[in-house]
Amino acid sequence: MNHLPSRQAGISLIELLVALVLGLVLLLGISQVFLSSRQTFATNEAMSKLQENGRFALEFIARSARQAGYLSPGSTLDMPYPAEPVACGLGTTSSNPCAVNGTGSGSSSDRVSFTSEPILTDGALRDCAGTTVTTNKVIINSYFIIAADANNPQPALACSSYNRTDSAWITQNQRLIDGIESLQILYGINTTGNSKSVNQFVSANRVTNWGNVLAVRIAVLANSLDDTNPAPPQRNYYLLDAAPATPAAGDKKARQIFTTTVHFKNVY
Repeated sequence: MNHLPSRQAGISLIELLVALVLGLVLLLGISQVFLSSRQTFATNEAMSKLQENGRFALEFIARSARQAGYLSPGSTLDMPYPAEPVACGLGTTSSNPCAVNGTGSGSSSDRVSFTSEPILTDGALRDCAGTTVTTNKVIINSYFIIAADANNPQPALACSSYNRTDSAWITQNQRLIDGIESLQILYGINTTGNSKSVNQFVSANRVTNWGNVLAVRIAVLANSLDDTNPAPPQRNYYLLDAAPATPAAGDKKARQIFTTTVHFKNVY
């Protein structure tokens, strides 16, 4: 007896459609996981930049503050106050290393200036920007916020160095850390006559005797440089005694305030 070969059955149209739907669901799930991971990575990277920039900004300023008032052993140089006054009488009206009590954030932030003889760094005497300084000089390292411009889309912590001994600039307007939006300073004084402790912190315009300044309290507002998703909630940022800093509507950058206090070690 002859038997006809059995016919091999394929998948039906309905089975094909079900398989396609399941495949699309799996692809959608994988895409969501990928996008979520990418967003998380971008947010973590932005927050890392924020933390790094804020800490570096504080360290730049605090390092000069810790050296303020220093004279090398046996030096015959005259040492002025560790922190320069508001009206220090140096430089020109439009460009001087004096302290400034700003009115807000950005380029209207405070300016703080520390005076000392440079300390050896990498085998050389250097100013705030790393420029080599000759021996037997007293310099002023001045820190402030420099505004964004055509080549730099973010405000930045900047510094200038002034040679107090020779009355000449060494470095001017050197950008140090991008994404620093505001700098605020309070000066620690003692109103009871004790030259070793602080009982009050005041703004630069309220210091009546700069010889009584024993410490500085530093605050900076840093941003993440990159936008974050989702955008952080709109809020005000309060730095020490300054008016609140308010980001522009629609701004997606994360922000954080960093603060530290440094007691002057070289007070005579």
